[in-house]
Amino acid sequence: MTGRLYDDDPLTPGEREDIEAGLISFCDRELDLLGDIRGLDVLYAGGVSSLWVEGLSQRIGDGGALTAIEANADLVERARESLEDADLPAPIDFLVGDVFDFPFSPGTFDLVYSAGLFHELDVREKTAEDALAALVRAVRPGGRVAASDWVDTGESPPPADLEWERMEAEAARCIGGTILYGIGAPGRLIRLHEKGLHDVRWQVSPSHPLRYLDKIMLSEPDEPVEYVSLAGDTRRRLLARRRTLKERIRREGYDRPATLYVEGRVEQNLPNG
Repeated sequence: MTGRLYDDDPLTPGEREDIEAGLISFCDRELDLLGDIRGLDVLYAGGVSSLWVEGLSQRIGDGGALTAIEANADLVERARESLEDADLPAPIDFLVGDVFDFPFSPGTFDLVYSAGLFHELDVREKTAEDALAALVRAVRPGGRVAASDWVDTGESPPPADLEWERMEAEAARCIGGTILYGIGAPGRLIRLHEKGLHDVRWQVSPSHPLRYLDKIMLSEPDEPVEYVSLAGDTRRRLLARRRTLKERIRREGYDRPATLYVEGRVEQNLPNG
């Protein structure tokens, strides 16, 4: 979504500066929940966003290291180029890779962290449990696995962004057969982490205000090019749903879901293999 801030941007320079400040504030809020991570070897799993990478590097400092892994090679290269000249305290290693098939030996990291990873997992062949198990294997005994992700807290009407994500997930399923883990109630991710980790703690934070998201979403095409491949009835239904949501955004603005932070520890006396 936020890629449009830097390409065909519908915002004025002042609005762009405002929304970027809001994104930094949101990122800082989530990363602060990690506590003191100075000197740790950290894996940022399933993402290479410059904001998150910079924030993690600054918190780790020059005594630790950061690895960021993402399946999309173009995003990895873009992130590597954008931070090439940045003076960041912790060294960053960018890798192309799949969370379901990590290229790491067991017990490599002190902390594995993800932001928005779980709701975007394609669970056609492997499950969210498989993904968490891969994160756990990558952590040393006594280390932590932590995640921030959007959740549905049962608001009525649901946040516009939650509706948009679900519409996009249905389109992806109809077009390419993708089955996303999606955005669910907080308890689903909490229970998932309780199955694979110990001393699990969690916190739900309210939607973080971010101005001008409505302008970004309303600038999205009324009919994405990929909809052409949809069957007639499905195409009409999704287009009608898209139009209805955009009308709601025009009237009410664009709000995002609440965010769940959840973390747990890999038990000291359990093997990681």
